[in-house]
Amino acid sequence: YKKWSDKVVELRDKYDPVRPEFYSQKDPVHPYIFARILSEEVSNKDIIITDCGGNVVTMNHAFKTKNGQRYFSNNSNSPMGFSFAASLGGYLSAPKNSNTICVIGDGGMNMNIQELQTLKTFNLKPKVFILNNHIYGITKAYQKTNFNGRCEACGPIGYIPPDFEKIAHAYGIKTFSIIGNYPEKIREQIRKVLDFDGPVVCDINCHEYHSYEPRIFGWNTPIEDMYPYLNREEFEQNMIIAPLETYKNPEYPNVK
Repeated sequence: YKKWSDKVVELRDKYDPVRPEFYSQKDPVHPYIFARILSEEVSNKDIIITDCGGNVVTMNHAFKTKNGQRYFSNNSNSPMGFSFAASLGGYLSAPKNSNTICVIGDGGMNMNIQELQTLKTFNLKPKVFILNNHIYGITKAYQKTNFNGRCEACGPIGYIPPDFEKIAHAYGIKTFSIIGNYPEKIREQIRKVLDFDGPVVCDINCHEYHSYEPRIFGWNTPIEDMYPYLNREEFEQNMIIAPLETYKNPEYPNVK
């Protein structure tokens, strides 16, 4: 499989989803920047557990795993709140001198938020990072693409998450927050969370982010032709089989 593996690595490096322009955004935090910096800071002994929806898309796109790490997700099942509950078990089974990292969205955190008491009662110490975009991001992205921009019950209309820092304080749990998209400050806060010896929650302000890319747009676009679209000549060169006849004019849905 070496020929195919080499090709995959080539494509991965050439089409990095963490694009340079993401670093120029100042407010709020760009989740892809957070995920990439987190991957640089965690050790090769750590356990990383992601949840569902937009946060697992972000992590799968932007987090670079290291040899020796264990990376878990609930893909193909996707129960909201999985990663927080799983991180409690992950912490109990983790090797010495390692961290258990929970990455979860605000929607998923609401599902098992009562387990903050379990965290406190048994002094469990997973590092809980909440990618808080204050919406159901993957749902909003889907509705904008497939329902001509009409969004319902995904925030801010129909859904508003609580203040997770206040809730964590009520359980007596240490909190941190990351507000702006400043890489060195993000790195500094991540290090504080990873080095803290005790239960800890970090709220990351990714307000209303729901532009997960690369992605498929619409119903008529083949899975290999993701947005943002490649130059058509480059796309054709990448194909092993002949593309569909419509590839020269890919669909651009109206989401206004």
